[in-house]
Amino acid sequence: MKKVYLVPNRCLGCEECIEACSKEHGDTSRNYVLWIDQVYPVQLRCSHCEDAPCMRICPVEAIKRNEHGAVVIDESLCIGCGYCALVCPFGIPKFAETTKKVVKCDMCSDRLKEGEVPVCVRNCPTMALQFGEIGELEDERRKRLAKKVLAVGTYLREIITLQEA
Repeated sequence: MKKVYLVPNRCLGCEECIEACSKEHGDTSRNYVLWIDQVYPVQLRCSHCEDAPCMRICPVEAIKRNEHGAVVIDESLCIGCGYCALVCPFGIPKFAETTKKVVKCDMCSDRLKEGEVPVCVRNCPTMALQFGEIGELEDERRKRLAKKVLAVGTYLREIITLQEA
């Protein structure tokens, strides 16, 4: 299943992901940036857990997994009890004061249906947010690293050749 993944060393804490999410979802962001020691930013959003505790605890079964694998809240069924927010290990579901319902990341399911990536990924200026299968993203990372290692090796061989000449 494709998911949004964070490349931590790329996140600057610019909060472009939050701004884009707010615009996409009617001024209610469904993700946030947590600052560790007021120095290190970590972008947080729903992990769409395999065995989602929020889905299990919902007394009215308003939380379901959709065809894209996203764990989503059907706001027409949500009673705003907040149990999902209490059991989420990441603190992602939030009570929306305007609707008196709970909201959380839906992985931009409408965008996925149209073949687009989630809006937070599209708007991340440093590409700290990636969308895909974890195996595919890891393969790409390894290929990028291999190219860098190869480039350094070529550079070092050129220096040695110049020194020997």
